[in-house]
Amino acid sequence: MRKVGYIVLAALALGLFACNQQAPGGASLSVQSAPEKGRYLVVFKSETLPSNAQALVQGAGARVLKTLEPIGALTVVADRAAVSRLARNPQVLAVGPERYYSLPKTERILYQEETYGAPSAADNLYKYQWDIRRIGAPKAWERVPLEVQARATVAVLDTGVMDNHPDLVGQIVDFQATNYCYETAGPNNTPSYPKYSLWIDFDHFDPNNLCTPAPYVTYEAHGTHVSGTVAARFGGGRVVGVAPGVRIAAYKVFDRIHFTEGGEEYDDVGAFDGPIFEAILDAAKKGYQVINMSLGGTLDTRNREDVAAMVAWDRVMKYANRMGTLIVASAGNSAQNANGYIVHIPSDLPTVVSVSATGTATPLWQYPYPTDETLNAVPGQDVLAFYSNYGAAVDLSAPGGDCGLDESGQSWCAKPASQRPAGWRYHLILSTVIVNETTPAYAWYAGTSMASPHVAAVAALVRALHPEWGPGEVRAHLKATAEPIGSRQLFGHGLVNADRATR
Repeated sequence: MRKVGYIVLAALALGLFACNQQAPGGASLSVQSAPEKGRYLVVFKSETLPSNAQALVQGAGARVLKTLEPIGALTVVADRAAVSRLARNPQVLAVGPERYYSLPKTERILYQEETYGAPSAADNLYKYQWDIRRIGAPKAWERVPLEVQARATVAVLDTGVMDNHPDLVGQIVDFQATNYCYETAGPNNTPSYPKYSLWIDFDHFDPNNLCTPAPYVTYEAHGTHVSGTVAARFGGGRVVGVAPGVRIAAYKVFDRIHFTEGGEEYDDVGAFDGPIFEAILDAAKKGYQVINMSLGGTLDTRNREDVAAMVAWDRVMKYANRMGTLIVASAGNSAQNANGYIVHIPSDLPTVVSVSATGTATPLWQYPYPTDETLNAVPGQDVLAFYSNYGAAVDLSAPGGDCGLDESGQSWCAKPASQRPAGWRYHLILSTVIVNETTPAYAWYAGTSMASPHVAAVAALVRALHPEWGPGEVRAHLKATAEPIGSRQLFGHGLVNADRATR
């Protein structure tokens, strides 16, 4: 199986909460592993779709899956002969594999009620949300009323959102599933977090029946965690978001995949280009002010097969900006310098706000453990999270969680959990999740996925205050009001600051 540039949900999970068996780390599934047909991205020279595009594709012997009219592209199922015919057409700029982007196996830290005591007042876990206080969100709440915040909507392109989570009830104003295989019914026909009970089975890929029914599996909590960081409401549950009055539009772009590699069977959660592009186009058309993309991956600028994907990504982001939508994306979790021919998509694109992740060097808690004290990160102790990508493309930084530093200045996260100090999980980001299929819960995650929604939420607050501003003005304002904390290569213009941004 050929390994390609891949997009993953950019959450680095640490600790005890095991997920299903998934593809080996870093592996991604090429649709060309199908014996005869596969998925392809067809990009036309025109930046809007030619009127004869579908007829052209059908005439070449391919079948259209998704029509991406505003960016002059289609996703198709085709064999190699059809691909060759399309590539030779004078109206076509590039044809390449529709990239599949995999979610790697993760572990996560679930909030354990028996460890920390029974619930008391609403928002009683806010004391553990050092990240919210570190970026000055409480000061912003004082000057941006909830009814003003409600003017802005953040589109979360992710795994879907649990809209009946106590912290998110009433916050989800739209739900779209653009992924190839989905069901729209959750508990009591709730539409916002459809179950992954339909698989694309690549061992038996049938272009006429893209989804193969499979037994009920589970929900993926990543999108719910991200949404809680953006907009968990006051007094609803137990945590608070950066912008508790902002609304969420939930876009489910990830599919469930089944495939065999090296004789081993894997169940995976991943996305294709087409569903992601369709979600961006839909959110921009609807006028949502901000899109959060806690996902990302790499494309090789030297690889001819990546040309179609790179052109399409560039076009779709520019389209969103023209429509007035600011896109915020995670910089990636590979601890790599992004200056080079391998580009991280979408965060490295110039029309996107790229967000690196920070942690804090000093302990956030006082012994004994566990603690009931309010946790606060100390200014001046911010560090680049050990997993975060960095480079010239980074615009801003935000808390993504780390484990603190040992005496040698190394992250405790590099050591097994059994060797870390008690309370290390307090350095991660606490937010909303779903467990046991339908149960609302809370968990600590770490990753640039967790950093990005902090910036998206602050951007939404700025747009709520300044609805006349376009994406460029918001981006410039966020940079100008960021708190400088170190090297531009690591932190961009600095740590996003909700207090300064809303003055």
